[in-house]
Amino acid sequence: MGWIYRYNTYGRLFSLSVLLFLLLSGLVTVRVAVAMKALVVKPVAMLTADDQGVPLACPSAVFFDKTSEEIYVINSGKGRIVVYGLDFFPRISLGAGRGVDAPYGGYINGDGRLYVCQGRREDKPTRLTILNAAFFPIKENKFEGFEGAGTFIPRRVALGHDGKIYLAGINTHGVIVLDSEGNYLRHLTPMDRVWIDEDKSGQGSETVSKKGPGKGPVLILEVCTDKAGRIYLLSEETSKIYVYDQNENFLFSFGKKGGSSGKLSRPRGLAVDEDRGRIYVVDYLRHTILVYNLSGRYLFEFGGRGWGPGWFNFPTSSAIDNQGHLIVADFFNNRVQILEVPDFTELLPKAEDSNATKPEESSLRDVESVPNFLAVPPSKKSRSR
Repeated sequence: MGWIYRYNTYGRLFSLSVLLFLLLSGLVTVRVAVAMKALVVKPVAMLTADDQGVPLACPSAVFFDKTSEEIYVINSGKGRIVVYGLDFFPRISLGAGRGVDAPYGGYINGDGRLYVCQGRREDKPTRLTILNAAFFPIKENKFEGFEGAGTFIPRRVALGHDGKIYLAGINTHGVIVLDSEGNYLRHLTPMDRVWIDEDKSGQGSETVSKKGPGKGPVLILEVCTDKAGRIYLLSEETSKIYVYDQNENFLFSFGKKGGSSGKLSRPRGLAVDEDRGRIYVVDYLRHTILVYNLSGRYLFEFGGRGWGPGWFNFPTSSAIDNQGHLIVADFFNNRVQILEVPDFTELLPKAEDSNATKPEESSLRDVESVPNFLAVPPSKKSRSR
């Protein structure tokens, strides 16, 4: 009978322990849930029309002038650039009369110069057009001096250390590096595991070319720089971001390809917010924004396909304004969203960054333990322009 008594006693203690654990877990869950209610992405404004009141048509890129505090939108459906002020009101649009007829992307220098990537148009070749602070064209750089210059189509541009110009093209390995005068210097090309053509021996002495995984040059679709001169190259091909210092020495890479939370399916936009320690990556196919710290560790993501504020329909580009707002080109929603993304890091599990010692590895961690942001509640309204 003694063993029966001990069995019942231990059983009761075990049940009480499980119940206590569940209660404590419930309290923790409630606290996190309450905190999450306050941590939503808030709409600040929606840019929906140009300076003539005409709806935007497939805005494909955004960038920000930190000096004049103006937002630049590539309104690709109209082949123009629309400039918005701090009040989110459209001030002017730049078109063929200003030498802008096939814009893909742009960059504003500290002295107000506007650099515009332009595609081929009628009798005009692809080029980098430079306008002064009054939006008058002062120079056009045509591409020459390197293999493939005749077919190079510039998509994104950024300025780095000593005024060097970095150009990411469409279906181009690496980025083109020009000096401050627009002269070709070199290519900056990451090497990684990609699908490449390999010569393999066939029957007899024949050599056949077959595609397969191997180390080769990476296609780069986006480039941006930060205050320290670091260079960030984004590849849709590998779903990675490659980071270099101001002297073009490789530092580390991060990002992981996939279609689930914490992974990149078709990344196409990149923005670095040094003041808040974040890197934003726009995933075109998953309709989300993924957020990393400056060492490349995954933090959280938000968004999803939709039409309300905080939802996206094939987003393509992003930028950061001086208030830390995230600016997103929401391509098929025909708008640009300005969003306030709250600080979520206090709820994240602590982990050491792996990139300091293993720069070639992705630092994606703790994906399953990190909840995503809620979308903007339907009751929240944003200003439309």
